[in-house]
Amino acid sequence: MAETVLIIDDDSRLSAMLGEYLAAAGFAVERRLTGRDGLDAVARRPPDAVILDLMLPDLDGFEVCRRLRAAGAGVPILMLTARGEETDRIIGLEIG
Repeated sequence: MAETVLIIDDDSRLSAMLGEYLAAAGFAVERRLTGRDGLDAVARRPPDAVILDLMLPDLDGFEVCRRLRAAGAGVPILMLTARGEETDRIIGLEIG
């Protein structure tokens, strides 16, 4: 069974492109467009990894990460963002 990667990103074109690359590499891919939908997906069936956009329409990626960690989800999270501020990096590292 292939490892599953959950992409939480509101840019459907970008997440589709990432999904295609990951699928070609042998991963099963799920995509969600909002933070809440991503949290629901993790609660239903935890993935092996999450690719998480920071700028989502409902909850920002930092809040999604906080909620995942508070719920005990130890899944690896790769934050994907156009934001390059040092403080954003520090916050991301601090929350997991």
